[in-house]
Amino acid sequence: MIRPFRGVRYNPALVEDFSRIVSPPYDVISPEQQTLLHLRSPYNAVHLDFNQDSERYTAAAERLQDWLARNVLIRENEPALYFYSQEFVLKDGGKRRRTGVLAALRLEEFSSGIIRPHERTFEGAKKDRLDLLRSCQTHLSPIFCLHARKEWSLAQVARSALSQPSLVSVVDEKNVTHQVWNVTDPTVIAEVAKGLERESLIIADGHHRYETALRYRQERAAQGRSSAEEPYNFVLAYLTNAYDDGLVILPTHRLLQDVTLPNLRDLRTVLQRDFRVAQFALEQKDAFLAALSAPGAGRRIGCMFAGAEYYWLLSFDDRATRNLRISVPLRSLDVTVLHDILLQQFLGLPPEMQKQKLSYTIDADDALQRVIERKYQAAFLLNPTSYDQVVQVCEQAETMPQKSTYFYPKLLTGLVFYQL
Repeated sequence: MIRPFRGVRYNPALVEDFSRIVSPPYDVISPEQQTLLHLRSPYNAVHLDFNQDSERYTAAAERLQDWLARNVLIRENEPALYFYSQEFVLKDGGKRRRTGVLAALRLEEFSSGIIRPHERTFEGAKKDRLDLLRSCQTHLSPIFCLHARKEWSLAQVARSALSQPSLVSVVDEKNVTHQVWNVTDPTVIAEVAKGLERESLIIADGHHRYETALRYRQERAAQGRSSAEEPYNFVLAYLTNAYDDGLVILPTHRLLQDVTLPNLRDLRTVLQRDFRVAQFALEQKDAFLAALSAPGAGRRIGCMFAGAEYYWLLSFDDRATRNLRISVPLRSLDVTVLHDILLQQFLGLPPEMQKQKLSYTIDADDALQRVIERKYQAAFLLNPTSYDQVVQVCEQAETMPQKSTYFYPKLLTGLVFYQL
């Protein structure tokens, strides 16, 4: 399933401050952040993975080769696994640590059931990633996969290596400490590989990149080089345990703009057919957010409409989805109720329009403030999707709407690359 690889990484002799050269995954970078990352350093990973050049893919490939030629990037002398730890503090003050491993993961078709997706993908994003992969012939950013072997710990297997000084240590803008260790000990590598060889994996993040890697493999194999051990048969992947205490899934809230909304009084009347609607005055924001996420309170979605004097808390049960012709696991998702019932049926927004008109954030306070400031017409606040719900959908060979989950913290781009 996995194997070590000769990683390409930044040369510590030339790059002293790693916080200036790493970046978040391309799909969570806002246009403003993209510009800031470009300005932060001429060697920031965003110049490869998500640059602003007119010929983006050619520029990325030329830049990569230039950095290798000038030893800004160096390639390891021997194959290694890269253990990756993230320490962070949650909003409630709880301290967590998640440990996983960066490895070359053998590509498998989804039909095999060995590696399973949980979110839908879009052709535009896959075309972008495929053009970049063709140009650079390098996996620049890892996909994020979950295994579920409860009684087995990567951190325990690598405890000796993790007690040594790390190869890289960097604190990001969210105050998450990222550390990486490269391990070449064949005994440790063999133990990790054996521990994972019978596991099935769920893709947490990186669905577009994984499908891109599958398509790239087909292209390369068609050129006549079809050995099972060719580098293009593998993808750069981070693997961690789904039952690790550091696995955190946050909700992704929706912001709506540039649509025609019905009169709010009429909307409330219609909503009461399937939802119980509670109102909270604007000065009751804390009580509203607490009620949204109160344990044992049932299924709930929070709403805020521009110009309204109240927050709306919509409570519902399984009857809200009784007419949807989809599986029980999909009906159990609050994000399904939001997209298929609230947005499509009550607000009249078909799926294609939703993709065009929605923006996303994990910060509930920020979402509400943007609506109050009239930057958006409405905010819809969700509770997080659970790992068990992800598993149930995957077991049906189905996928969730995009951005149904937000695995926190995100992996950094720029810690190590996998060159094909």
